[in-house]
Amino acid sequence: PPTAMLAILGAALAAGAAGESSPTGLGSCPCIEWAGLDKHVVGGKLVYTPPGSSTSYSYPSNYGNMECKEHDLELPPLCYSSPPAWCSQKWCYVDKDKCTGVQAYRSKFFADDDVYYSYETCGESNQFSVWYESNSGSGSDAGSSTQLTGLIDVLQGYLWSTRSMMESEYIKVASQSLQECKYSKTCPCLECYYNAVWKTKTDFSDVGAWIRPENPNLQSLISCLAAGVSQSYSHVAAKEGNPAERVGYQYFGDQLTGSYVGWPNVDWCPASTYDPRFRPWYAAGSTGPKDVVIVVDVSGSMQTAGRDALAKAATSAVLDTLDWKDHASIILFNDDIAARYSTRLWPMSDTRREAMRAWMEDQSWAGGGTDFKVALNDAFKIIKDSVAAGDTSMCQKAIIFLTDGQAEFTQYDFDQMKSLSKKYDTTMFTYALGSGADTSITKQLACDNGGIFYPVPDGGDLANIMSRYYAFFSAGQQVCTPSFSRFSDAVTGKTLMPACLPLYDRRTTTANLLGVTCMDLNMMADPAELEKRPDWHSLVCTVSDMTKKCRAMEMSECMREKLRREYSSDSQCFTSSATSCPCTDASCQDDHDFVDEKGYFCDTWIGDNCDTADVDWGYSAHGKAAVLSRCRRSCGKCTMLDPCPYAEAPTCSEISQPSASGCRACRTDKVSGLDIMGNKMSCTGEGPASAAQLRAGGLARGASLLAVTVAGFGV
Repeated sequence: PPTAMLAILGAALAAGAAGESSPTGLGSCPCIEWAGLDKHVVGGKLVYTPPGSSTSYSYPSNYGNMECKEHDLELPPLCYSSPPAWCSQKWCYVDKDKCTGVQAYRSKFFADDDVYYSYETCGESNQFSVWYESNSGSGSDAGSSTQLTGLIDVLQGYLWSTRSMMESEYIKVASQSLQECKYSKTCPCLECYYNAVWKTKTDFSDVGAWIRPENPNLQSLISCLAAGVSQSYSHVAAKEGNPAERVGYQYFGDQLTGSYVGWPNVDWCPASTYDPRFRPWYAAGSTGPKDVVIVVDVSGSMQTAGRDALAKAATSAVLDTLDWKDHASIILFNDDIAARYSTRLWPMSDTRREAMRAWMEDQSWAGGGTDFKVALNDAFKIIKDSVAAGDTSMCQKAIIFLTDGQAEFTQYDFDQMKSLSKKYDTTMFTYALGSGADTSITKQLACDNGGIFYPVPDGGDLANIMSRYYAFFSAGQQVCTPSFSRFSDAVTGKTLMPACLPLYDRRTTTANLLGVTCMDLNMMADPAELEKRPDWHSLVCTVSDMTKKCRAMEMSECMREKLRREYSSDSQCFTSSATSCPCTDASCQDDHDFVDEKGYFCDTWIGDNCDTADVDWGYSAHGKAAVLSRCRRSCGKCTMLDPCPYAEAPTCSEISQPSASGCRACRTDKVSGLDIMGNKMSCTGEGPASAAQLRAGGLARGASLLAVTVAGFGV
């Protein structure tokens, strides 16, 4: 992973506000000698052991004491390799009760001690302030696009630092017998006090965790992971946060249990139904863009055992996993199409999600017979028409099919579905609900079309099971760059712009999702103020490109069988019990900067047949050859190695700085959909998209779609 420190900062960081500070801190918040330091000194060195870890690190004996200094520079585990920006900044220990006008932060290195530190007293400003003040003072253009998009480089660096540290610590804590690590709770937060800016009880000096009570066997592991996350979050908050004026969060959702860790600590007791794994930011951070058609059978048998209510709740849960980069529609069917939200896919903004929910409430969810074919054919028509109109993410596609009964389906019908799935690169996930469900049709549809079959008993947690579909994609992708979202904070109403990045367990050849870490851009600057700058659109275009970039699916049949077996032996398509699977040659990569002769980047070829670029899309022989040569991973041309030679899942081979990538819309007109602000993708920036632009987001050569189908079978 790349270092978070940017070359473009150059002298700006060195000549920032730090140079104006006293070497012993501000008079209103002076550096102190922490008396408790001595008990951690062994053999003349300060010894630090991360929570839950058996590995210890030696620091200088005066670490943090008495003076403003780059105390963390080149020190493990956080600042030794790929260090985040705070590692080279000055700080010192302070007495929080003797600091006026300076926010002190509690040390997470020594969580059992009541010790606080500050960057601010040493004159360190956050990155945006340093850049802006440096440029304003020198007379250079403070509106430079390099400056503002450079914030994204730093933010990505912070996320990568947290990811690297947490992945390393997980390997250590998961491989040993653990006692519960000390952590601060959100429920209740004993040191939280009401803050008028945040409109709730907060403790800015601390990081809080909520660990789901349903998983007592994992309590020790998750508590130690939470303590590890706290170390990284505390440093970033101390360096970048300005909680007295600006609302912005850092947070982590855990895949194993659905627990939550966040800065600042907030007095918050989640509802029993809350699970971060089913929030849009989590799915968006762990997978690439998706196009979703939700097709729900509303036949008469769905009245049995409250299945209609379960289906409605499950559909709503699927909507909760979708973000602005995704596209969606809904079909309700019985023996015909009972209702259809739209004939093509819509970008999934918060407003659109709520409009779809309102539409769902006005529909009938039980009545009539069942015809699978009419529903599935209509779903594929939506896919076809959306691709033709450019109403697509140009990425993943699938069909999810839920049934509670039976319907006529012949071998010809299976063959037709298989042909359409291949044509549109569509995966099918199927669900059989209740004791009367015919599992043979749903299972064959999943097995024929590269998906997973889920038998669900009456009273089962259908919403939970269905909304986990995205875990399939996270298992087949390794996300290397952050995804950005935009939503209103439920408490303050402030617009937040989080960037999210997944963490993986790499102990085997397959990278398994550990969770998702997020940091709001608001931590460094208020988006409302950034919008006033002339280079705002450069930032918008950059984060939109990063988020909308398609991620290649590398899912062998062996990996699919492992995922099927994890749910149920009844879900397996074959009898294989293989524990190791072939893997993709890690050296096989796309040229991410390559644009083909018709203006498309490599990732837009995911799901399309590069071998027929000349026949299907009119490419010249030279143009086709260039695509096959420069876009090997997206074209599916990487060698599958069997047996896999890697001892562990590889990390991302190369991560470029977003500021160096430029805006795709400035290089090609082959861009689709909307940007993160809801505007049509463009180089110069345009106003809010019109209804026609919302429907026709751009030109798609041959996009990929996810059709999520919920079918209730019956008579």
